[in-house]
Amino acid sequence: MKSVDLYVETVCQQACCGNEAPCGDRFLQQQFPAQGHTVVVLSDGMGHGIKANLLSTLTASIFMGMAGAPQSIETTARTVMQTLPVCSVRKISYSTFTLVDIDHRAGVVHLIEYDNPQAYVFRRGVPFPVTRQAHPYTHPQTGRMQTFYTSSFRMECGDRVVVVTDGVTQSGIGREGFDAFGWGRAAVGDFLAGLLERDAEITPRSMASAVVERAVANDEGIPRDDISCVSIQIRRPWRVMLCSCPPSLSSDVSALAEELRAFEGRKIVCGHRLAEQIATSWGVPLRQQLTSTDPELPPQWEIEGLDLVSEGLLTLSKVLEILERYSEIPTGRGAAYHICELLLGADRIELVIGMRRSNTAEADTEALILRRKILGAIARRLEGGFSKQVEVRYL
Repeated sequence: MKSVDLYVETVCQQACCGNEAPCGDRFLQQQFPAQGHTVVVLSDGMGHGIKANLLSTLTASIFMGMAGAPQSIETTARTVMQTLPVCSVRKISYSTFTLVDIDHRAGVVHLIEYDNPQAYVFRRGVPFPVTRQAHPYTHPQTGRMQTFYTSSFRMECGDRVVVVTDGVTQSGIGREGFDAFGWGRAAVGDFLAGLLERDAEITPRSMASAVVERAVANDEGIPRDDISCVSIQIRRPWRVMLCSCPPSLSSDVSALAEELRAFEGRKIVCGHRLAEQIATSWGVPLRQQLTSTDPELPPQWEIEGLDLVSEGLLTLSKVLEILERYSEIPTGRGAAYHICELLLGADRIELVIGMRRSNTAEADTEALILRRKILGAIARRLEGGFSKQVEVRYL
């Protein structure tokens, strides 16, 4: 399968030193569609608290500012290390970092690592060996020799990359059952492998949460350092197609019906008229449910082959209201909450909006226009508030 068909899911879970914010580790992720890259940075500022947070944020932000530039990752790393402030006493940079640069077009993952624990790479559930190249570097201000590492590998569907700060690998220092350096990188790797052995489909969120929870437990519930775990999975994207409003041309109805039938993902139709057209084109019945689980909305319909069929304007208005009210997947009953659950559970969303004008009444036409505006607002909210990849098409 081509790399462009792959999706990168990234989750960072953290615990603050002494359970007191802010966290001295900084995680940033950004997509660069024009270059076809996804860039992930995890930086660990020296110490903890506000100063560490500022230093790690500076490091991660510099990387993101340079990520779109046409230069090698080695040049980027040297520039960042030269820019970072240096401790006047210890003569070392005030923050460490790991950068994961995923080149979707080339299908290659690049890593840059400086003083963070070495990243973990898994393929088909087992550790995948990656050759690292050392890059000695003499800091122009201190004259001190430092070394950063680069590595690359061609990505495959199912690959995982896990990055942690030393708050994870050094958790448990001084406690019985741990060596002088705490939990240790090898033991963390065994823990990750065990998670994948027990559940090959474990989500990045669950994996990162398990690592952080274990590291906090190693420190007896009060982290002695900031703890961060970034879990990345390269997988097939989860897709949703939502269609609403009849197409402008009758011929487009048949084309849309066939596109819906062939679509690989979850399928939603909002609007009774379009639902009737789809059911007729497919030659299947359109059945209305007797009651609604949401007293504010009409009952849903059922069409074999579709995941959800609802009324249009009222339901989509409530979908927008829910999306604007919550920052995570909301819980509730009824069509609007179910649509939100499907949309927020997807990576890539296609909104297909029909442009036919109503021939019945002016109010009906105004309702269709309003529904299209609401769909546009939903698309913007999904992109801006939830970082979803949304494609809007008009028929």
